[in-house]
Amino acid sequence: MLGRSRIAGILDWLLLLPRATGKKSMKKICFALCLMLWTLGPVFSIEENIKPEIRQNDAEYNPIYLDEAEITAPSFFSKIRKDEIYTLDNYKETLKSSSANIDVITRDDIQKQNSPSLAQILNSLGSVTMQNSNGSDGSISSLRIRGTDRVRLTIDGIRADRPSLTTPGVETQFILSDDIEAIEVLKGAQGNVSGVNATGGVVSMQTRRGEGPLKIEAGSEFGKYGTFKERFAVMGEEENADYYLSTTWYKTNGAMRTKNMGRLFNDSYDNLSFVSNLGYRLFDDRAEIRDVFRFSNSRKGLGLGYSNLSYEYYNDPNNYMKNMDLSNSLSYSHAPNEIYDYNMRFGLFHNSNKNYTLEDMFAPDENSISKIDSTRLNFITQHNFKYKDWNKLSIGYNLENENIDGKSSALMYGSWPMFPLQQYNSSYDGSTLQNDVFINDVINIKDIFYLRGGARLLSNNEYGTYITPNSSAALVLPTFKIKGAKTKFRGSWGKSVNTPTLYQRYGGFRDSYMAWSGNSALNAEKNTSYDMGIEQSFLDDKLKFEFGYFHSKYKDYISGYYETDPITWFTTGYYDNIDRASIEGYEGKVSFEPNEKFKFLINYTYTDSKDKTTGFSLPSTPKNRLNGTVYFTPFERLSLYAGIETGSSRTISSTSNDKVSGYVDARIGTSVKLVSTDNLNLYLKGNIYNLFNQDICMYKNTLANDEYYAPKIRLNTGLFLEFYPFSKDNRGRKKERV
Repeated sequence: MLGRSRIAGILDWLLLLPRATGKKSMKKICFALCLMLWTLGPVFSIEENIKPEIRQNDAEYNPIYLDEAEITAPSFFSKIRKDEIYTLDNYKETLKSSSANIDVITRDDIQKQNSPSLAQILNSLGSVTMQNSNGSDGSISSLRIRGTDRVRLTIDGIRADRPSLTTPGVETQFILSDDIEAIEVLKGAQGNVSGVNATGGVVSMQTRRGEGPLKIEAGSEFGKYGTFKERFAVMGEEENADYYLSTTWYKTNGAMRTKNMGRLFNDSYDNLSFVSNLGYRLFDDRAEIRDVFRFSNSRKGLGLGYSNLSYEYYNDPNNYMKNMDLSNSLSYSHAPNEIYDYNMRFGLFHNSNKNYTLEDMFAPDENSISKIDSTRLNFITQHNFKYKDWNKLSIGYNLENENIDGKSSALMYGSWPMFPLQQYNSSYDGSTLQNDVFINDVINIKDIFYLRGGARLLSNNEYGTYITPNSSAALVLPTFKIKGAKTKFRGSWGKSVNTPTLYQRYGGFRDSYMAWSGNSALNAEKNTSYDMGIEQSFLDDKLKFEFGYFHSKYKDYISGYYETDPITWFTTGYYDNIDRASIEGYEGKVSFEPNEKFKFLINYTYTDSKDKTTGFSLPSTPKNRLNGTVYFTPFERLSLYAGIETGSSRTISSTSNDKVSGYVDARIGTSVKLVSTDNLNLYLKGNIYNLFNQDICMYKNTLANDEYYAPKIRLNTGLFLEFYPFSKDNRGRKKERV
């Protein structure tokens, strides 16, 4: 038992810490922890003080213990279950014990939404804003958590954001959802546990893996605006191995619209992807080798052109973009015993992006081609030590190398009387090397109080050396006199660093009037953030209410600025550090899941962001956002889905107060099992997007005084097949892992 006498030593240590550091913020934190621990003394020794007659009365005394099934997975390497997460570490823990704010999208959620776009799926979460710049599929996307696009995206443990991005945010338009097993979204201060560029949070995705007997999946869908998707996958599991192989072809005409030009018929999107996930287990399932390979090749029509003859934008069929993503995650994990496990991971992410602006009758002088290749190499190792059930210590190392190689050429200014036809060529390259050493410790006191703390020492050859500490805590208590209910208090604090993208440092045209040239003098962003919240559950977690507050302060915030020459009217873009920026807000969530047939979620987020230099709000973040989701399976053959999201107006740039209006977006979907036999399941699926046929403005071009809208109402429908080549009697039973 841990009573007040045993807490005394902890209090002494905490009180000495601020004297050693001399920092006011540390003093406040330590004082709060001391007060919490002192007041919790009776709670930690609760079993000593309970009278026998009360101990026998469940209505009066309901201590919170995690079920054994929730603590111990069937296997160290088994498929992640619904109540398990690993975002913060490479070992699993439960959502009940997490001291951070984490949302999980399961494979079941993804199947029911049946959307190829990750934007639709991620927008069903609270505090997450995912939008495409021009509305239609394949357009440049922006992912923000709690108002900031400083978000780290990982797939199977390796970073999957492009080093060549013009902004530090995450693009997901090239990732199709069909091959994703689960998505974990960590919000706020604890994102720095995963490394740099995670002040807003972390989006962690896991690729599907094979389980059970040989299974073949095939699907064919079509819809409005010339949309279709063809898919084929093979998966399964042998005694010591599993495999998952899939290929998907997705194509749509996009359906982007503008206020001045109406429907654009040249913003098509064509994506062909291939995914493989191969695993092999050794040493009686105590070790595993896994390789996950992902490849995507796409073409996106950009739709718009700009004429130097008429000084206006027009519908341009000759502007398009080609993109190729290739990633590979090779990992080895081993758990020699119950006390110690470790893993090593080698990661590769390569991107090749080409943009074409070709001359035509509207702009005979418009001819430019740019190509950017970028590569990131990772080596990550983590070692986890478990002391009994109350302490988990993790230490690790991360090596990350990024490089960029860009070439651009342009023929321009020919139609301007004051300028002759000019040819511009530019090439640029650069790289950064970063080493991280990190440590994290998790303390579990009687499944009631969870304390996490750690730090990361990172050294970047261009931006210097930093220490980023983090801490979080959660207190889980039975709700007074309510059986099956519990109250959870959680809070986190952390410091983190965001490094500029390689494009922001090295990229762009040099010595010309082309936009967005790199700035080699950029500094890394520094961030301090914290959050706190309360979660109240009833009916054994079937009904939950959550409310929280978050706050972030940035120093040297990186932002993009435009300058217009008053004589030539040429507009150029550049990057610079803002001295200070801040983001704060509130988030609330209600979830109700009484059984496997019904699930209801509603989220509300208020976000107040400010550029302290200009006084304007940070771009693309609505102050108020509300979204809700309902899943309903009345019987085994029928599944229904409905979702709605709303957002208030939002600014489009840090340098102006220009805004786009708010929006309401609703969608519904259904899945009907048409045929079911021992070997085959056949489903009919359908979705309606933008159900109310709204004009949803995604972006505003102030120069052209034009607004870009998402597609109008659209319908997708198709057939989905699951086929088992062997009969049910001959499939055998899945091997039970120890």
